Amino acid sequence: MLSYKQFSVSSYLPPMKRLIFSSLSLLLVLLFCSSCNNDAPKSSQPMAETTGPPNILVINCEDISPMLPMFGDSTARTPNLSRLAARGIRYPNTFSVAGVCAPSRHSLITGMYPISTGAHHMRTVWSKEILAKIGLEPYGALLPPEVKVVSQIFRENGYFTSNNKKTDYQFHPPKTAWDESGPKAHWRHRTRPDQPFYAVFDLEITHESQIWTTHRSKLRFQNGFEEAVETTFKRSDVLPPGERPPLTIPADADLHIPPYLIDSEPTRTDIRRVYSNIEIMDQQVGVLIKQLEDDGLLNNTIIFFFSDHGGPLPRQKRLMYDSGLRVPHIVAFPDNRQAGSIDSSLVSFVDMAPTMLNLAGIPLPSHLQGQAFLGPELPSARKYVFAAVDRTDEHYDRIRAARDRRFKYLRNYMPQQSYYLPLEFREQMASMQELLKARDAGTLNDAQAQWFRKSKPAEELFDTQADPHELNNLAGNPQYATKLAELRSAMDNWLNEVGDLGAEDEREMVSRFWNGQPEMPTTGRPQLKRDSMGRFVLESKTEGAQIAYQITPPGQRPGKWQVYTGPFEYQRGDSLRAVAHRIGYKESGESIGW
Repeated sequence: MLSYKQFSVSSYLPPMKRLIFSSLSLLLVLLFCSSCNNDAPKSSQPMAETTGPPNILVINCEDISPMLPMFGDSTARTPNLSRLAARGIRYPNTFSVAGVCAPSRHSLITGMYPISTGAHHMRTVWSKEILAKIGLEPYGALLPPEVKVVSQIFRENGYFTSNNKKTDYQFHPPKTAWDESGPKAHWRHRTRPDQPFYAVFDLEITHESQIWTTHRSKLRFQNGFEEAVETTFKRSDVLPPGERPPLTIPADADLHIPPYLIDSEPTRTDIRRVYSNIEIMDQQVGVLIKQLEDDGLLNNTIIFFFSDHGGPLPRQKRLMYDSGLRVPHIVAFPDNRQAGSIDSSLVSFVDMAPTMLNLAGIPLPSHLQGQAFLGPELPSARKYVFAAVDRTDEHYDRIRAARDRRFKYLRNYMPQQSYYLPLEFREQMASMQELLKARDAGTLNDAQAQWFRKSKPAEELFDTQADPHELNNLAGNPQYATKLAELRSAMDNWLNEVGDLGAEDEREMVSRFWNGQPEMPTTGRPQLKRDSMGRFVLESKTEGAQIAYQITPPGQRPGKWQVYTGPFEYQRGDSLRAVAHRIGYKESGESIGW
């Protein structure tokens, strides 16, 4: 069986040859895989049983559009993702629910639209300085009391869950959310080798910030990193602070420069960095899959790969165009079902949670607002996907998007607002500085200047097939009046169904979340009681509180926090600790049992 170890091309090939090389490589791998579907992967460890629930590995990279060879762009060499695509299903029409990370990740962990839960404003938990500028304290979205995060649902159904490591979910996750969360969280830390796992790994190397700077926390891999390590990231393989990995995309590469960017050397360098970081990210994907292979788990693990939203360049991230919403998406099954296939169905991020639960055989909770696209008893295929943008950093806007397979409809609730909103973070990018200099000099062409218009129409309609960069608004064209009315109605129906808290002032919304108090409420402390059968019961007076507990025998160290699901027994003399946490409130203090 082919190894997941990265292979290399001895020298850079011209673009057309690289496209041919990539296509031939994908075809050869696909043919090889189809001839050896029954082969067991190599492993130095005993093979895991395959009769139980499947493991689910989620590889979530950051800030890239479908700019990968298996989606038609051969600029970056991605042998590991190409191999994954050869044995998996590609979804070219997958869209985030927002053009920025935190609201998007909220939908992944809850299966709900951010506008429905109060998670629609960018980064409500961590951006204390930015929030202070608009008179707000950090806050978390207050989820409806019946809502549990998807990882907790997996835990309640016997799964080990791990999150490595980002928790940008628009609330502080409760202790019930994960068995492990942090830079060392890994499926390898589960206590039973036969326990199924739901493991999330976030690969930050492709984040927008990595175009212009290097952070110590952004663990960069050197070229050729192939060792299967205990965790995915290892300090010794990180470049020293301030140093940057070399650009692997050559200066004379035949790059596609979107018409809304300036074709200049600084812009080209930014784009080369984006593709170079993708090549490093591909190595990280290879490490994870090699670890599965070494652990004998590849034959019972479903692998999801996607980005958290679209691309990192100007007029991409944070916006409602396809460049900010469309993501690469691959799902690979252990039995190589539908290997190398393309499913052009519309997929939204709110569909990820129900799909993963469906594949695991777990009943879908009623609060989920998405629909499964894999597994048994599937609903009809989606006709539309939807997205929204509200506050980004300290700037407010409000745009809603509805899209079918071809046409995109935008509703601008603040038409008096400029498209472009100045963001100090983004303006560190050289390609952004190029645009601003040309704007000030009056040298932008029509496509480049469009973003900087001082106002925008109330409605926009784009033919994404004829106009992939969404530059030609058709909303006023009588030939498209029927399509405009269709998508306008689809958006109205969606907003009526899920609700839209974007209509509420953010300060008033937070005050409502906090019951009119100046500080975030604290969840009621768990109370220990006995039921009619003498078993112990934990309760919190706070509606929707999730309870975590530990039972520790004398002389032992406390173990992991367990999810409380119902009455239990424990021996007198054992130590019992419990906390309660309503998502959107502060965690309670500890209750100590007897």
